[in-house]
Amino acid sequence: MKATYVSVWDGEEIRTSCDFNPETKEVDDVETVEDDGSLEVLDEESIELPNGEIIKDFIFDGNQYINGEMVEE
Repeated sequence: MKATYVSVWDGEEIRTSCDFNPETKEVDDVETVEDDGSLEVLDEESIELPNGEIIKDFIFDGNQYINGEMVEE
């Protein structure tokens, strides 16, 4: 399903399109954004579904995210 990938950098929210599989919790095809070098600290990441539901536990690029933060293994 189409969804919105939300990343918060230094308190600033960046929203891009993505695909989300609700069965596997996997995120794919995240639209990239040009970084002008001003983004330094990634605060959190989440997925917003078309119905407004926010998903903070997901898998992206082989990494697991829990409560909006990547789990370090």
